[in-house]
Amino acid sequence: MEITAWQEWESVSTLRENNAELTELVNGFSDTDPPSEYKLIWKDVSMQVQLHKARSHGLNKEQTYRCFENLIKRPYFLCQVADNFNCKSFLEVGTAEGLQHYTFAEYAKNNDGHVWTCDPRDVRNYEYSKKYEQETTFHMGTSHSLTERLLSENQKIDFFYIDGDHQQGMVLQDVEYLSKIQSENPVWVFDDFDDRFGCYHDIKHLCLTNTNFAVYRVGDAASGNPNHQVVIAGKL
Repeated sequence: MEITAWQEWESVSTLRENNAELTELVNGFSDTDPPSEYKLIWKDVSMQVQLHKARSHGLNKEQTYRCFENLIKRPYFLCQVADNFNCKSFLEVGTAEGLQHYTFAEYAKNNDGHVWTCDPRDVRNYEYSKKYEQETTFHMGTSHSLTERLLSENQKIDFFYIDGDHQQGMVLQDVEYLSKIQSENPVWVFDDFDDRFGCYHDIKHLCLTNTNFAVYRVGDAASGNPNHQVVIAGKL
């Protein structure tokens, strides 16, 4: 029988046994219930995009809504992770329409924080970009150019969310740049830790570098495929 990349990963899962606090934290995902303002961000910014994905992948109505039950939790859950570690400054790689960006902004608004995000293209929701213009900074470019910008401004980042280029090698490149601006006790979260993506290998390497991590499933993507994220507490 062929051993899949995920089975290979499970073979080193004992590394997680020493991370009871992180494991307990991520196990709380299923109980997440976003407040109404966070649900509204998801509805306004992401729902139509996710409906289009679901239709293009042939999901029926029941399958689509089952995906939505977890998709709507995911952005706010990361705010709960940030709150657990007292994070104030956020940086996201891969803005897209801005769902996670604006969710972080809603959290930052009430916690004296700020959110930076970068993407080579700007397809953000215009209404929300105006609503959160005080809490957010959009950088049209890559993690490299954003790092250089923040270095010149002496900014340090507490929370990194990496959801950019999924090709193998690109996440490691993002981390190489961004590690220059990490705070003393940063948190890193990586999306799409699934063996259908090239970034799976990069994220696995990072977990073996800093073993203070936890892997958790956030339900299915609107494609119907499973979606896992990884949180790493500490410097990379």
